Amino acid sequence: MLHPLEVVQRAKAAWRGGQAPLAAVEGFVRQIVGWREYVRGIYWANMPGYETRNALGHHAPLPRWFWNGETHMRCLHLAITQSLQTAHAHHIQRLMVIGNFALLAGLEPQALHRWYLGIYIDAFEWVELPNTLGMSQRADGGVIATKPYVSSAAYLQRMGDYCQGCAYDPKQKTGARACPFNALYWDFFERHAPTLQGNRRLALVYRQLQKMSEMQREALRAHAEQLRDRLATL
Repeated sequence: MLHPLEVVQRAKAAWRGGQAPLAAVEGFVRQIVGWREYVRGIYWANMPGYETRNALGHHAPLPRWFWNGETHMRCLHLAITQSLQTAHAHHIQRLMVIGNFALLAGLEPQALHRWYLGIYIDAFEWVELPNTLGMSQRADGGVIATKPYVSSAAYLQRMGDYCQGCAYDPKQKTGARACPFNALYWDFFERHAPTLQGNRRLALVYRQLQKMSEMQREALRAHAEQLRDRLATL
């Protein structure tokens, strides 16, 4: 195995030799000496109990389309199909598409962990487990991340072309054609308000939620419940 220092020194040499731009090398080095070592420390300091944590009490099974990509949500269809075909996906696809939906929908974090570990060619438990349970699913109660990494459809629409040609409308919050990410997003924060509302990084989210009328919140609540009841057909 490569020693982290050896990797960093080679990256620095590439920059000095004009083979790589400074910004790219700096970002890479930060990942090696920063995030990689931090995640490794989390794993060794908290195992074996870390793998059973489920701070938000999510227990829904993975929908069957996690194994064939056959969902009407275009972002998940493309990200999962690519993952199944190539055993690889960009980290944003893993975190903000697949992981985002899993957290909003209340999927069991251990089931998602096993899926990531079995699907991705670069998944080793010591790095995959903390990233999945901590960074992606907040199952560790905030040991790794200071806030849940979730979004509504607006973020997905801004970040790429997933929403083009999708069966769902990213601008609609409720209704048959509304993107499931929207109602699930607001319902997630409402359901977990006792745990998350005091988090200052989420102050804007809760201010927006409080500005909604009770009728709006009830509509989102009801639609989210319907979505969770039929995850297999979304």
